[in-house]
Amino acid sequence: MYTHFLITHVQPVVVLWISALLLGLGYGAITCLSRFGTVVVTLIYIAIITLTGVSLAYLFSGGATIFVIVGIMFSLNALFIFYLNISSGLFRPLIFMAVSGIIAAIVVNSLVASSTLVWIVSVLTVLVWTLITALEKSTLHGYARMLYHSEFSSLPRCALFGALTLYLGIINAVVTLCRYIILMILEILLSFRP
Repeated sequence: MYTHFLITHVQPVVVLWISALLLGLGYGAITCLSRFGTVVVTLIYIAIITLTGVSLAYLFSGGATIFVIVGIMFSLNALFIFYLNISSGLFRPLIFMAVSGIIAAIVVNSLVASSTLVWIVSVLTVLVWTLITALEKSTLHGYARMLYHSEFSSLPRCALFGALTLYLGIINAVVTLCRYIILMILEILLSFRP
């Protein structure tokens, strides 16, 4: 017997508050990320992942499917770079990330018989994550350089900073997109005013 954890009885106001908290965490953490210790960064990372999961689970049931697809995409990309000894400075890992993510989306969505909306959102999510990874590449390389110039125990810190940087990049991209959509809607509505 399977237990399903669905957030179906939550009011939309709760989801709006969770989303606002998520955005606040994102903006607050990105400004002072380097001053935090590894434990605090881990707690922020867990909080952001949890809030994102709760928000997506309320919005549509395919949120978990999309998280699995993105996890498979990053895992395959890490294995690809590690075992084939490919430099992360090239664009080949990014192309492989996009292709492996789309293949993972096809396989996972086929296995769970996802709806068309989940198919579309999962492919778009793969492309957005790949784009954000490409945009944050220099920051991620900076964390790798920091690892080589300091003690070896900073590996978890660098990995957490890298993961948190990608999540915050996604949050900032979503906020920017929402801002442009809202401004566009307001501009359209104001154009109908006499």
